[in-house]
Amino acid sequence: MTTSPPLPPLTTGHSRPVVAFFDADETLIAMKTPFSLLRYRMKREGDVTGAGYERLVEPLRRLAATGVTPVEVVSKFYELYAGVPWDDVVSEARQWYAHLREQGAPFIEPTIARLRRHQEAGHHTVVISGSWPATLHPITDELGVDLVLCTEPELDADRRMTGAIRHAMFGPAKADAVREALEKFGADPADCHAYGDDPGDLTMLSMVGHPAVVGAHPRMRAHAAEKGWPVVPAPQVAGTRRQPV
Repeated sequence: MTTSPPLPPLTTGHSRPVVAFFDADETLIAMKTPFSLLRYRMKREGDVTGAGYERLVEPLRRLAATGVTPVEVVSKFYELYAGVPWDDVVSEARQWYAHLREQGAPFIEPTIARLRRHQEAGHHTVVISGSWPATLHPITDELGVDLVLCTEPELDADRRMTGAIRHAMFGPAKADAVREALEKFGADPADCHAYGDDPGDLTMLSMVGHPAVVGAHPRMRAHAAEKGWPVVPAPQVAGTRRQPV
């Protein structure tokens, strides 16, 4: 068995700022947060058993299993919200997160600990995620993240969701987001760090001098072994399981 190298020590006193980039879903927290919010919403509307939720998301799981791009799956998810006022989604997401915290939000503690160490070292922290602002901002606000770059829904003139995506944060878009943040903070990519769990994060990880894989995705583990990247363990959290949606 190949042993992955340890995470590099974090240092202070760089001549230029240092940025640590993090994916969110299944990197910082052990769930896909938009789907968790959808489940919460439907339960409040009477779907106590979750059967209605399953009817909605099972077609998306089947679509994901065919190997289509994440954008295609997420596009179908956004269609479920067509016509819903965005401000209502944001308000409900705050309630969802408060409820989640009461239950014990399933944070991936090794990654959270790493984020805290970056903050203590004076590094800027940036979340780059294919998720949406509604569920990301309650989490990143609590964690004290400096910048969030993510998928943005399309809104009409009345701020209702159209069911389409204005900007998708997947694959190459993550590399563009890293460039944007590096320029914003004036950082040298060789000094910077990045953490991700999914093959879609590889474009982000390859942009910095200190990439790390989170969790046990086989392709990511293989890539880490090939490149000599460290791996952050992501212990299975009770009540959660990895699934396409």
